[in-house]
Amino acid sequence: MMKQIEDYIDRHPNRIFFLFILLALPAFLINLGLLPLFADEPTRSNVALEMILSKNYAVPTIAGDYYYNKPPIYNWILASLYLLSGSYSEFITRLPAVIPMFLFAITIYISVSYFIKDKRMAMLSGLFFLVNGRMLLYDSMLGHIDIFYSWLTFIAFMSILYFYQKRLWFMLFFISYLITSVTFLSKGLPSIVFQGFTLIAFLTYTRNFKKLFSWQHIVSGLLCLIIIWAYFYNYSRFNANLEGYFSTIWDQSSQRTAIRTGFWYSIKHILTFPFEHIVHLLPASLLLVFCLNKNFIQGIRKNEFLLFCSVTFLSNIWVYWLSPETRPRYLLMLYPFLFIIWSHAYYTYKDNFPKLNHVFETTLLIVGILVTLAVCAPLFIGMNAYVNYLPFKVITVFMGCAFFTFLIFNFQRHQLLAFVGLLLMIRLAFSFFVLPHRSQNNEGQYYKAASIEMGKISKGSNFYFYHFDPPVFSIPFYHRLVFYIERERMDIIQTTEADTKPGYYLTFDRDLNNPQAVLVKTYENNLKLFKVK
Repeated sequence: MMKQIEDYIDRHPNRIFFLFILLALPAFLINLGLLPLFADEPTRSNVALEMILSKNYAVPTIAGDYYYNKPPIYNWILASLYLLSGSYSEFITRLPAVIPMFLFAITIYISVSYFIKDKRMAMLSGLFFLVNGRMLLYDSMLGHIDIFYSWLTFIAFMSILYFYQKRLWFMLFFISYLITSVTFLSKGLPSIVFQGFTLIAFLTYTRNFKKLFSWQHIVSGLLCLIIIWAYFYNYSRFNANLEGYFSTIWDQSSQRTAIRTGFWYSIKHILTFPFEHIVHLLPASLLLVFCLNKNFIQGIRKNEFLLFCSVTFLSNIWVYWLSPETRPRYLLMLYPFLFIIWSHAYYTYKDNFPKLNHVFETTLLIVGILVTLAVCAPLFIGMNAYVNYLPFKVITVFMGCAFFTFLIFNFQRHQLLAFVGLLLMIRLAFSFFVLPHRSQNNEGQYYKAASIEMGKISKGSNFYFYHFDPPVFSIPFYHRLVFYIERERMDIIQTTEADTKPGYYLTFDRDLNNPQAVLVKTYENNLKLFKVK
C-alpha cells in the first residue's frame, strides 16, 4: 500500500504539490485577521486608506503628512483589495502578503521543474518556502511588503536564466528591468542593487560581460528609468519636494549598513549571520549535512541551474552579511536558492550517507511522535476559555499529525515530504490555539478598541494629533492609532502644533494650552482626548 502511494507521488508530482498547497490554505488563513495590526502593518494600511479617502493615489500620506519611506505600488494593491472587498479589516490587510506567499511557492516549483526536471526537488523547494521556521511562525501572519517584493525579485532572477538559455538578450534585459521598475516603485533602491549585482555576476561567469554595454541593455535600463521617472514626475505635480522623497528612500536603504553601527556590533553580526539564518530556516537547514559530500561542489558546477542559483545567491548575500541591521524578511528572495541547493544535496547524496540518513529519518519520526502527542495539550491547559470547538480542533490536528507521522514511518523514499505535511499540521495548530491566546493577551487590542472609541466620539468633527513627538512612542504605535481612528471616521486626521481650532485633540504626554479645552477621556500611557469648542 505504501509503495503504491509513493509510486503515485512519483507519477503525479504536480497533483501532490498542489494538494499540499490546498492543505496549506486553511493552515495559514484561519484566524489570519485575529490580531490587531502591528509592526509595519499600520504603515502600509494607513497609506492605502488615505489614498482612498483623498482619492489621490500618486501621493502617499499618513495623517495627511507626506510619507516618503516607500513608493506606492504595494499600497495600490492593498487599496484595491480594500475597495474590492469593501472591508478594511486585518484579514484583508494581510492578504497582499499571504497570497504572494503561495504564488512564490508555486513559482519556485515551476522554476525548478522547468530548469532541472526533478519534480522531487521542485516539490521540496517550493514547500520549504512555506514551512521554514521564519515563514511558518512569523512572516506569514504579517501584512508586510517583503513577500510580495521578494516574489517579484525572484521572478526577475529566473527570467534572466530563462531568456539566456534561449539567447534572447533583449528579452533578458527588458523583462528583468521591467520587473525592477515595479519593485523599485514598491520598495526603492534595493531593487537596483539586486538587478545590478545579479547581472554583473551572471554576465561575468557566463563570459558575456560586454553585453553590459550592448544596446539591449542600455535600452532596457533606460526604459526602467523612464517608468520610475514617470511616477516621480506625476508625483511632483502634487508635491515639489522630490529631494525629501529621494533622500528618505536613500536613508531607508543605507540606515542598516555598518556605517550606522559600531565596529564591534558589526563584527558580531558578521560572525553570527550564517548561524542566525540557519536557525531561521529550520528544519530545511538540516539538509546542510548532505552538502558535505565530496562531490557537492563539483555537482553544482556541472549543473547550469544550480550554478546560477549559487552565483545569484553569493552575488547578493554579501550586502546583507555586512549590514548589521539586516532583518530576515529582507532575504526572502534569496532563501529559495538555499532550499533548491539543499534539496538537490538531499536527493543526490543521501544514499551516500546511510548512517546519517538513518539518523535523519529517525529524527523526523521522533519529532512526528512528539508533536502528535503534544497537540493534545490544549485540552488540559484551559484553552477552552478562548478557543471555540476545542475538542473538534484538537482531534482534527491530532489526526492530521498522526497520519503524516504514520507516513514518515512507512515511507521509503518520501519521508521528508510527509514531514512537510506534519509541519503544515503544526501551523494549523498554531492558527487554532496560539493565535487566539495571543489575541486575548495582546495589548494591541486595548489600543485598537481605544482608537475605535475615539473615532466614534469624534466622528463628524476635526481630529488632530497634538504635538506628536516620535520619541514618545514608536512610529508603528502612532501609525496604529492613526489607522484605527481613520478607519472608524473614514476621514483623514491631521497633526498640529496649535490648539485653537475647534475639534478633538489627542495628546501623548501633555495637556492643551487652550483654556477652553475639555478633557473627554484619559487612556493608558497618558493618552488624552480633548475637545475644543
